[in-house]
Amino acid sequence: MKPPVLAFIVVSLLACSAATPAAEPVQVTPTDPSPLSVTEKLIERQLSPLDAVQVLRRIHDLGMADALGLPDPAAEKLLVRIPAKTGPDGRYGLLVFMDSKPKAYLDAQLNNTLDSTGLIWISPDNAGDDANELERRIPLALLAYEYAHRTYDLNPDRVYVAGSAGGSRLAQRLLFTYPDVFTGAIINSGAAELGTRGLPVPAASLLERLRMHSQIAFATSRHDQPAFSEQQRALKSLRAYCVPVARTFDNGHTVAGQASLTPVLLFDALKTFEAPRATGPDEACAHTLRQGALAELARIRQIDAGGDHAGALSALVDFDHAYGRLLAEEEIALAKQLKPEFFGPLEPASQPAP
Repeated sequence: MKPPVLAFIVVSLLACSAATPAAEPVQVTPTDPSPLSVTEKLIERQLSPLDAVQVLRRIHDLGMADALGLPDPAAEKLLVRIPAKTGPDGRYGLLVFMDSKPKAYLDAQLNNTLDSTGLIWISPDNAGDDANELERRIPLALLAYEYAHRTYDLNPDRVYVAGSAGGSRLAQRLLFTYPDVFTGAIINSGAAELGTRGLPVPAASLLERLRMHSQIAFATSRHDQPAFSEQQRALKSLRAYCVPVARTFDNGHTVAGQASLTPVLLFDALKTFEAPRATGPDEACAHTLRQGALAELARIRQIDAGGDHAGALSALVDFDHAYGRLLAEEEIALAKQLKPEFFGPLEPASQPAP
């Protein structure tokens, strides 16, 4: 007599599970710094042109090449989990996860999805919401990528970033400032508006790569009203900058009121990222954006020509975050005209009387 079908399936699954136990994550100390974390390169990617000029000028004049105090790889720990097998192409994918808490953590419920998709998981320690973004969180995310890139055979088209709480907003920033590294981001706890001080528009070449190669998915719960409102503003800003959104998931993909990367969300986001694109980049939108930036720069010049130098300078500061990296040379040239002393040497620090 044949055993019941259901019992046979259960026994088979238990046998498979016992034969191939899930891999445990391990703590790893990286050895090589990321070339993307060099102070000058980091500032140029993360800040708008005028903000970057001011910071770099101060660093140079004070003789502080390593003013940011970037992390020493030998003093850091990465939580790394290697999946049971590679992806279909024989190479690994990568997910850099930026946690909200100081201690890196991996929810074991994600293991099956990581294994079935051939995705390496890396999360740095001491990179939670209490850490400085420019000095620690961003460099540590890049350090995590550098470790995986040097250690494993990665598919460069499957390098993703995600996070929880503030780490989710950071994931968006990493995708937008390093679209030549990360090809997708999962944003599920609010978001940042593009073209603001918090997320200045990237250089034209990076913005083009975002449009052509990057994927971004949003999944913030409506129950988290502040974060959901942030997401709506972010989506509006992305439309203005012609950046396509791969998908906006509904509440079923998040835990009500919490920022959580669930197995369902991860699986569906990966499926979305790796499906063929439905449409190409909107070239007409990109052309309109550039023409708008040029028109705004011309308007600022007219304000200055009319004698309102302070008004022109104020308008240029707004332009800096909204369009600065798209027309960096033109913007810097106008800034030198409006305020030459901004680019001069710092006044020497006053010395106390002997």
